[in-house]
Amino acid sequence: MADEKIPPLPPKGEMIPATSSYLAQISLYRNTLAFGGTRNPTAIWAAMMYNQPETMAYYRELEDKDEDVANCLDTLKLSVLERDRSVYPAPRDESALAQEVKEFVEAELGKLDFHAVLDCVLDAPGYGFSVQEMIFDTSMGQASLMDISDCPQELFLFGDRFYPQVGPLQLLDNPWASKGTPVPEQKFLVFSYRKRSRNRMGRPLLKAVFWPSWFKRNMDRLWLQYGEKGPGTAVVRYNDPDNASERQQAVDIAQAIIDNVAVAVPKGFDYDQELLKIARSQNPEVYENFCKSKQYAIARRILGETLTSFGNEGGGGSRAQGQTHADTLDKRSVELCRSLQSVINQHLVKPLVLWNYGPQAPMPFWGFDLEEAEDLQLALTIDSGLQRMGKKFTVGYISDRYDRPLTSGETEDQEIVPDATAPSVALTDRSTTTFSERQDEAQTLAQMAQYDKLFEQLQGKSTDIFASRVREIAAQTVPVEDR
Repeated sequence: MADEKIPPLPPKGEMIPATSSYLAQISLYRNTLAFGGTRNPTAIWAAMMYNQPETMAYYRELEDKDEDVANCLDTLKLSVLERDRSVYPAPRDESALAQEVKEFVEAELGKLDFHAVLDCVLDAPGYGFSVQEMIFDTSMGQASLMDISDCPQELFLFGDRFYPQVGPLQLLDNPWASKGTPVPEQKFLVFSYRKRSRNRMGRPLLKAVFWPSWFKRNMDRLWLQYGEKGPGTAVVRYNDPDNASERQQAVDIAQAIIDNVAVAVPKGFDYDQELLKIARSQNPEVYENFCKSKQYAIARRILGETLTSFGNEGGGGSRAQGQTHADTLDKRSVELCRSLQSVINQHLVKPLVLWNYGPQAPMPFWGFDLEEAEDLQLALTIDSGLQRMGKKFTVGYISDRYDRPLTSGETEDQEIVPDATAPSVALTDRSTTTFSERQDEAQTLAQMAQYDKLFEQLQGKSTDIFASRVREIAAQTVPVEDR
């Protein structure tokens, strides 16, 4: 490999003091109120756009308080974490040194709970970027990885606040600071998610789903108010508008009318009887459908699909649509895996090898298994066809390709002799099915459709039928004292 400049050894120990983490934690206490007490969504959106100090607190609250957002982010993260991953020796290098370097990197990562580390690194899609502090032991003149600690994003900038975030990593004294101290980047693992125009803050998905989440949660609030409006609205009038105690007494009486069966009131008090008789007439399906549409919007923005998350959108999904949506999620997951691979290899594996083996060492590769599962039926059909055309295969090829062990007396170089009496292998083709088979399948589908329609009708009418039957039984029941 070409000579590379060896970066300076990282500073020993931790650089993020406990006081900084404490200040970042204090900044989150504001989230006990809705968005830190801010009710104007435009102000929150402006804070996110301008990267004001409270931005990360807004993101954290959005993830904590919206279960749909949190679930979609977890689904995207788990789609990456569930994949197999390995360290591979330098490509096209079968030397003993390449294998040794590969085993060294494996041993360094094996010291840690690297799965938990990746879980924290994958906060980058939601928050735009993630920062991990790597702690090394450099006492012997080389670098040995001791730990990787997750750091709050609130403590870092890539330039002075409100300026383009395109520079080196800065550590802030507190989350509200506008300027920080540059830190050696070989000490930190920084993952910027889909950065554009060199912006190292990335493109946070939590900002992208802010508006649908805000509308959905406020619709939930209106829905709760709808539930509270069942008895109607109680309005009690009072005489002296400047008398605070009289006004409060009127409010207490109105609340008591709504909540209680028996109410004691002053003689001659005045209230609006018509409003008390009117309950809100809006169909609750309006609120429900609106909330569902915002759920779908959140899932589409983060996962690129909705069928996996919600069964099917609006009850109208097909198997083909479901497969398309699953493929979309898989593509996003694969691209996220590739981005993460690049970060781990560039910021962690490469410096470790340079510090410990020098620039001439063959560079290993850490990565995910991104190969799609091979369709063995298709492979067997193709190989069978090639064999009938005269192509020769060895026992070793068949053993490796189809993961089948060698039997007694077989060798890998042994040539397979075709069996002329064996039936040919072919893929299942609908064109070969008989008319009666296709007719049976169509009849089954029609019966299933009729069953679904009947079930929906019963589900909608069952409540009314049950209520009517209860009234009939109650009317026929004779009180005990009259028997």
